[in-house]
Amino acid sequence: MADEKKWKDYCLSPDNIFLHNNINLISGGEDAFPFIVEKVKAAKKYIFLEVYSFSDDHIGRAFSDILIKKVHQGVKVYIVYDSIGSIATSGNFFKMMKSEGIKVKEYHQAAPWKPHWSLFKRDHRKLLCVDGAMAFVGGFNISEYDAPKSMGGRGWKDMVAEIKGDIVPAIEKEFLSSWDRCPGPKENIHSLKAGKKSHSSCTGAMAAAIVSASGIKNMMSIRRSYKYAIEKAKDNIFITNAYFLPDRIIYRKLVKAAQRGVDVRIITPFNTDHPYVRWASWALYTNMIKSGIKIYEWQGAILHSKAAVIDGQWSSVGSHNLDHRSLYYNLELNINVFDKSFGNKMADVFFEDLKNSNRITMDDCVNRRLLSKMGSKALYFFRYWL
Repeated sequence: MADEKKWKDYCLSPDNIFLHNNINLISGGEDAFPFIVEKVKAAKKYIFLEVYSFSDDHIGRAFSDILIKKVHQGVKVYIVYDSIGSIATSGNFFKMMKSEGIKVKEYHQAAPWKPHWSLFKRDHRKLLCVDGAMAFVGGFNISEYDAPKSMGGRGWKDMVAEIKGDIVPAIEKEFLSSWDRCPGPKENIHSLKAGKKSHSSCTGAMAAAIVSASGIKNMMSIRRSYKYAIEKAKDNIFITNAYFLPDRIIYRKLVKAAQRGVDVRIITPFNTDHPYVRWASWALYTNMIKSGIKIYEWQGAILHSKAAVIDGQWSSVGSHNLDHRSLYYNLELNINVFDKSFGNKMADVFFEDLKNSNRITMDDCVNRRLLSKMGSKALYFFRYWL
């Protein structure tokens, strides 16, 4: 009961908590991607996959071959991919999968000639559900970037949560909501009875909640959960984020937390696929460091993780970047975990990552070239579109 009281202090909506779960943190694509592949190969009934990018490269083709084999074995496979995230992927690639029996839908087709079409409204979620028994939530896409070097990929650094328990049907509902948003022929997907509350055999005791951004009504829920947990922080806040460009509310809450003595540390990437975001982030660093926040840049392969842990009691893993695009435009999905053992593992991973990260100092900020400072401020001004 005492442990429950502790995590409830960090929970914005206790009524939305699922109490009986086992959640495993898989840190790094070197472990996560092969693990996911094995679980897909073992599927017996159905597979739901929702990703921003499904690439027509050697990793995407190998993954599609696995899915096709599962269809031939009688497994139902459903995919939602984002039109812009997968814009470099040939339409023939998805037609081939459809011809083999995979059900595929495209989210928000790239059609600038249509009225009210918006480039920015994207499906940035990354989730996988298998047989109603397990789900995966994280930052992974199906591409050579996310696959480990051992599989011929580029080995981007990511974080994934493997989830079993009574929260799995709720995650399936999130996929079904995305599926229903996409145009296309009616399928018998709802006949699978996915998303239905089941009497799970999971004996886990990890409390968890889904937080999502999926339209005007819910678009603030991820930020609200972050904001609430940051306000409640007593000891430490550890954040790892691929595109760290927080809105003013989260920025101010982090500053206030540091000023009241909370150990606030943030890992961002040095190498990144979107360098303009990194440049814009630097516009915040001087004031953040003055306030006592410690900022580090990961020096390894491109950092793609989106994770945070606060006081070991509240943890969040998923697709949501701390930037304006994730906040205002994208479909996003995170899982918040209220469990001390999971939080301790998150903190252990964070401190292990610090060993390969360089701390940014006030001297680094002050001694930047004038042109670099001006460039950062200019990019920060356009932060809503980055």
